[in-house]
Amino acid sequence: MATFLAILIQLVVLIVAMVIAGLIIRWIIANPEKLKSKWKRIKRSFVAPRIWVKSYRAYRNWKKVKMGFSYKECRDRLWQEYDDKNTPEKPYYHR
Repeated sequence: MATFLAILIQLVVLIVAMVIAGLIIRWIIANPEKLKSKWKRIKRSFVAPRIWVKSYRAYRNWKKVKMGFSYKECRDRLWQEYDDKNTPEKPYYHR
């Protein structure tokens, strides 16, 4: 009886997981633009600490040679380089 109950519970969990996966797939197919923008935001959040470290190093370097750039200017320049490299200027077309 216990094994039958365990198998039944696993079957119910499997069916619920399949339904949720189906809903997620339907949402992805219906909203590719939203998925693309969310994916871009996730990528940017993982890259942000790396950009911050690089911009701090650039700021320290410019400060050392007395060029007078602020940290914000260094950070903005590195974000611009990242955006230019990773987001081509092609518009997104929905089929």
